[in-house]
Amino acid sequence: YKLNFEGVFANVASLTQKGTSSKPIDPEFGPRGRSPIERVKELDLSTLIRFCASGAICCSGVHLALTPIDVVKTKIQTNPVKYTGVIPAFNTIFAEGGMNAFFTGWAPTFLGFFVWGGLSYPLTEFLRRYFEDLAGAQVTQYEVPIILASSAIAAVAGSGVIAPFEAVRIRSVAQPDFAPSITGVLKRMIDDEGVSSLFSAVPVFLVKEIPFAMAKFTVFDLSTAALYDAFPAAREDLRLSLFVSLAGGTLGGISAAIVSNPADATISELKKSKSDMSPMDAFELILERAGVGGLFKGLVLRMFFYSLIVSCQFLVYDAVRFALGIGTDDLKLYLDVLGGALRESGGPV
Repeated sequence: YKLNFEGVFANVASLTQKGTSSKPIDPEFGPRGRSPIERVKELDLSTLIRFCASGAICCSGVHLALTPIDVVKTKIQTNPVKYTGVIPAFNTIFAEGGMNAFFTGWAPTFLGFFVWGGLSYPLTEFLRRYFEDLAGAQVTQYEVPIILASSAIAAVAGSGVIAPFEAVRIRSVAQPDFAPSITGVLKRMIDDEGVSSLFSAVPVFLVKEIPFAMAKFTVFDLSTAALYDAFPAAREDLRLSLFVSLAGGTLGGISAAIVSNPADATISELKKSKSDMSPMDAFELILERAGVGGLFKGLVLRMFFYSLIVSCQFLVYDAVRFALGIGTDDLKLYLDVLGGALRESGGPV
């Protein structure tokens, strides 16, 4: 067949949008053979709102479901003398408060991560695209720095949002008799310690959330990219794609738990009771009491917890994105260059 090159250049401007989940694999050229030239769509208000919904649903839902593990982790960190390990902590909590005790602080957990997820996930997506546009043709050279910068900036914004919710949650878990309800905990903390007490841990949250987010998103993106390269058919199958998200999220969660554990332990020490101590005072107290190992108290449980949290978050996040029509392929425009030229020249398409 004679290829019409004028048709090739004429069709460069012809953009056709493809769907996401039910595309057949091209038998001759492989899964990516249908779309040799592609471009990412610009995000409009509707798309950003759907990103907000996806982030809010995945974060709040997953954290709510795993509240019992979070309660055990907080108990171990705030009272290591009484709660000496994971299994003893589970037994003690159940013996003293029954099943309801495992869901102490569920309300601030749900509300806090609903707001946090609705802010941090779309902000990360927006910043990544913004930095990629700035990088231009050199974007592939700056892939990792772009992920790190985007997730770090989003984590800064998220830290200010999540801090008051976490302050209330930790106080309700560490001191179950502090107030009869979550609103009572909030009111008493404000009355006794002032509004500023809800935000006193923000500096520590920055130390915790920035490396946590950077590790989570970077390890997730790099590991899923490697899996897609190894198994390209996963790009075309929704179930395989979600499995890749689950695997990448597990690796991202473990990495994030390790780098953020010292700050997490410091926050728990700082907010477990009324105190005038600063974040640095809490950090030094942990070191005096248990040495460097005290900063990694509860790490094994956090690695398990956050591998579940992050993997399930990305799994639910991707599932909701696909459902709302903002999956990866939904946000790409494919240039149907060769197809149009072959149609004009009478060749196979």
